[in-house]
Amino acid sequence: MSAQAVDAVRVTMGGLRDVSGLAELVAEGRLDPDDVVAVTGKTGGWGDTYDTSRVDADQAVRGFLLDHGSRPAGAVEAVPMAFSAGVGTIMTPHLVVYTRCDAEAAADGSPRLAIGSAASETILPEWIGTTAHVQANADAVRAAADDAGMAPGDIEFVIGKSYYPMLADIAAARAAGAPIPELDPHGIFRFSSGSIAQAVRAAVDGAPLPDPAAIGADPALFSDKVAVSSNAWEGVGGAGPQTHLLALGNRRGAGGRLRVGRAVIADLLDIGAVTRAVRDAGISVGDGPLPAEVRSRIIATYLKYQEPVEGRIRGRRLVTEDPAYVKNLKTAVASAFSAMLQDNMIWISAGGVQQGPPGGGTLAIVLDVS
Repeated sequence: MSAQAVDAVRVTMGGLRDVSGLAELVAEGRLDPDDVVAVTGKTGGWGDTYDTSRVDADQAVRGFLLDHGSRPAGAVEAVPMAFSAGVGTIMTPHLVVYTRCDAEAAADGSPRLAIGSAASETILPEWIGTTAHVQANADAVRAAADDAGMAPGDIEFVIGKSYYPMLADIAAARAAGAPIPELDPHGIFRFSSGSIAQAVRAAVDGAPLPDPAAIGADPALFSDKVAVSSNAWEGVGGAGPQTHLLALGNRRGAGGRLRVGRAVIADLLDIGAVTRAVRDAGISVGDGPLPAEVRSRIIATYLKYQEPVEGRIRGRRLVTEDPAYVKNLKTAVASAFSAMLQDNMIWISAGGVQQGPPGGGTLAIVLDVS
């Protein structure tokens, strides 16, 4: 019986536009560029105003797929890519490349990784502050599930980029009469991040669309299945500000060797989420740092976290007044989870508004279960 099988491979990046690892895989016959259906990566930039590392990586990988494959430019442009900047002192810049092809279903009949992608319709400025933004993202989540051959409720984790219009476009729409609430850049970011969390709750969990005032604001309305960054449109992966999503799930009848497990991160000291995610994927593991046999099975790790509520972790105050606090916090979180994983090649993103519980986050690990 023929089935779809998803595989994935990760390679390190030696620079912001380095795709030499992909070239080596192609030369070795381990990668067909035309089979690539999604790419995620951690880039070498810090994610500040002048950081172009996400765009650099996106353009470099798309250029590689175009030059080494046979697909037309439009098909390569449609491949979803989710890059996160802000590497810090311990994380390694890297790419995870997902492929999909026909194969036999898993011999033991157990679920295997299914993957699907979708882009939302263009996000309009007048949607800011309304459930229309959530609805557009929820439609994209459902489309990604359909692309994977899954029901939306079978989605285990959603990764991607929730883009929003530029401030100038929002101001122009407001001047033209659109009733857009007055939001500063941080407010727009919170709404965008919250809108994708609410979209996953609606599409995957069957939750009703929230009151617009609750989007990005009510911490109780969090999703435990999402790690999607929010940014102003960067001019990649489409013609306008669209949300680009990658849906991961485990489906019976799928082929391949991979499965995804996930866990909720209660707070930023909750590194035990690593072993819970591994167990969720069906691999028995004890507490503590992962043993070598389990580490060798890890293909990708995705972590989304929030800053501690009111600058406290388990009741203890952090020095949030330090101008370097936010960047140092990411380094600290990455270090803690890297130590637990015994692996510093992880995808980690901050700013998880309504993504995970307040002060916590979400975690997914893709493993070889063959």
